[in-house]
Amino acid sequence: MADSNDNQKRVTIALKSVYCVDTEDITGADELYVAGGAGTGPRSGAKHKAILTKAIDINSGQQKILSGDEYVIFDDNVYVDDFVELGLEFRDQDFSENDFNAKYVALVSALTGAIGTAVGSLATPAVGAVAGAILAATPPALISVLASIDKDDVLGTVQKRVNVAAYPDGRSGPFKWKFSDRKPNIVEETGLLAWSDWDYEVSYVIDVSPAQ
Repeated sequence: MADSNDNQKRVTIALKSVYCVDTEDITGADELYVAGGAGTGPRSGAKHKAILTKAIDINSGQQKILSGDEYVIFDDNVYVDDFVELGLEFRDQDFSENDFNAKYVALVSALTGAIGTAVGSLATPAVGAVAGAILAATPPALISVLASIDKDDVLGTVQKRVNVAAYPDGRSGPFKWKFSDRKPNIVEETGLLAWSDWDYEVSYVIDVSPAQ
């Protein structure tokens, strides 16, 4: 049965902190937010989740702790022989915060729908296909609701595959991503770490538990 808990695990992936070595904005703090999401392979039903955080002010040399549901990238049952792929954009907000907050629910709805369509359209995705589809779907979905988002600076992107069988029950991590203006794109496959070398460090954890 597709929804049986046999041979499945609950997989929760969440952002935990961000450290700014140097801001993108030369006049002061960045207003950092995260957009994108995660999706499984078709074995688990192409499950998906969108993430769109509110912007946080962060300056050079500062660390901010990220907590709460807002920073959960994925949380669902996944077959042990399947995977979760993440596609994330880290952006510096340049548009009106009031406009963003007023349209936040609509933005999340548009992003969730676009990611669901993108993930569901991949019948037999190769490594990176789910993450790539999420990243391709994210900007148009946001711009469809709030056109000024197109002006935001993308500080970095992350693509990562989590093969469920590679992680034991319990918490793994925290792991770190680093991205910079010179090397903004991080592609992380099974067992491989791709690092860049400058402005931001973002930590995340992967929790695996019995399926619910």
